[in-house]
Amino acid sequence: MDDAIRISGEQFRLIYEASFRTWARLYLHVITDSQPPAYCLFAQDAFSQQPFFPRNLSLTHNNSQVFATGSSVWGSTGATCDHGLPTFRQPVRIDVTLKDPVSLSISETAQCDSGYASWFARNENYVAVLILAWAYILSARWTEIMPGPCSLRYTDCQAKYRDAATSHENDQNAINIDIGNANPEEARWWAAVLALGQGWQATMTLEQHSFSSPWSIRLQPGLEFSLSRVINESPSPHLTPSFSDACSYLNRFCEHHNIIDQSHAALAAVLLFPSMGSHQTLQLPAPLVSNRTQSSELPSTPYDGQLQHDWIHQGHHLDKLLTLSCNIRGIRPMLLGIFYEPSVECNAVTPWLQGALAAIDYLAGNNPYLLGRMCMERSPKVAYLWLGITILSLQKKLLQDVRFGLIPIELHAAIWSGTVQSFIQQPVSYPLVVHGHVARADECRLLFLSQANHHVRVPVCQWKPFGATPLDDVDVEVRVHAECEAHRLQYQGFFWDCTNDEFEFRSSGEAVIHNPRNHSPTQELNGEGQIPTFYGALAREKEVISENTTRNILGWLRFDGHARHERDIWKHEWFDMSDSDEQDESWTEVCSDDGSKPLSRVKSWISGLNSPMCEAQNEKPDLSPFPI
Repeated sequence: MDDAIRISGEQFRLIYEASFRTWARLYLHVITDSQPPAYCLFAQDAFSQQPFFPRNLSLTHNNSQVFATGSSVWGSTGATCDHGLPTFRQPVRIDVTLKDPVSLSISETAQCDSGYASWFARNENYVAVLILAWAYILSARWTEIMPGPCSLRYTDCQAKYRDAATSHENDQNAINIDIGNANPEEARWWAAVLALGQGWQATMTLEQHSFSSPWSIRLQPGLEFSLSRVINESPSPHLTPSFSDACSYLNRFCEHHNIIDQSHAALAAVLLFPSMGSHQTLQLPAPLVSNRTQSSELPSTPYDGQLQHDWIHQGHHLDKLLTLSCNIRGIRPMLLGIFYEPSVECNAVTPWLQGALAAIDYLAGNNPYLLGRMCMERSPKVAYLWLGITILSLQKKLLQDVRFGLIPIELHAAIWSGTVQSFIQQPVSYPLVVHGHVARADECRLLFLSQANHHVRVPVCQWKPFGATPLDDVDVEVRVHAECEAHRLQYQGFFWDCTNDEFEFRSSGEAVIHNPRNHSPTQELNGEGQIPTFYGALAREKEVISENTTRNILGWLRFDGHARHERDIWKHEWFDMSDSDEQDESWTEVCSDDGSKPLSRVKSWISGLNSPMCEAQNEKPDLSPFPI
């Protein structure tokens, strides 16, 4: 290190190179095998730890939101411990409604050569149609499992109907969708699903306030759909179909067109509506369909036998995805967790992110589908969500936060998805004491496991602190575990707050998640075909992200003053802030529930972000709160 905190120029370059190579290997893996693995399109085995809403769930509401609450239960494993560590809870809040429907539009240009078209069995693209269908299906399920008074009804908005004898001259702006030999009830459902505006409404009414389901949508004017049916009956008014009936309609449509794989991809996109659609109109890919009416010669999908819809009725799989989707505080941390690396310390975050983003910009360039595949390979356990991001073309927008070092964490989302988002999830080192010192990262872990004063909340900084502390200077909560073996954070289960002051407990079948990533493409190539490192984005002088992460995690660790030997650290220029007495919690405030605006330290930090990592961005970072 150059001084008490900053890494040397050589270390900076080596970390930059390591990060660039990590993502370059992902790039080589993807261009060598462009077809995504089955886990990218198949959600049945994903998010198995995710709890699902019970029928007796207690809901809380205000004028704009309805939400469920609960608590996760945590403890520690560890052998030969004479002192013990407490079992403790962490609160959870999950919104179950939207105030307004998600706004959708459809691209007016069909992407015949879109990067993800080759991922599916057929060249035709029905993803937008399937997205609209899944939005209804999730909302229908929501009305069935929510305890509040919910309703699902059709509106007067419908897609048009036509048959083979209908003239096409007035349908130049309409995309004709063949729904096969549909009965009147089924045809009416498709007419609502594909309508401009809102063809259906799923709502909850509480004390004269109306709330929409999290997947309620409003399709903006533009391209329209028309329906082609084999039968000629005009549909009469019908009741809206149940979740199960709507699934049957979707299944028949997918079998008719051999697009089960596209259906699973569409579901991935719909799961992102609550978290990604609140402040923007989401654009769906333009359908690319033919006038074919027979399905006898359709090609088989490479995923035949794996991708079916039957799984959604088994083992609460779909219900778990509903909870996953509603937990909007957890989606972004799961997605951006691909940039976290357990071995990187807080004072080295800048070169790590610079190298990763340099590889993405230099290699993926303007190919968003290639970027999406690289992200899927980086973390297979959340690849399904990255598939949804890719379909909605949100990859580059999502990465804007990374360029500013804003990578939030959400411990529950990490455990439920089986991913690692923070050093706090990793086991305490054994032996704990090495050469009379304890690693600061282990201090943090044991203080959190002990739920010591001012350490009851998860650090909002996921990057581990550098260095070590003499055993005599560590807190007593750490010192008493000097001889213990392998303490580590253990998830034990989850309590839902239910009606009548009851609780429903979901125990964990897999209590410990601490292993590094289980993907291997970055190691599989074994140095073959390596890409030379691009150094154009290396900016040694721009370390503001490392400054912020270092201040944050050391501030969490030393909330009441520094250890005797740390004087040089706390006198370092990274901590020499003129308004430091007032700003000690600035990063926490940026990431807190109260939504308070960033204070002057953070404003100063943002103003200094004129680095190559940020030059491509023309707008300020999203400083919306990321509560834990």
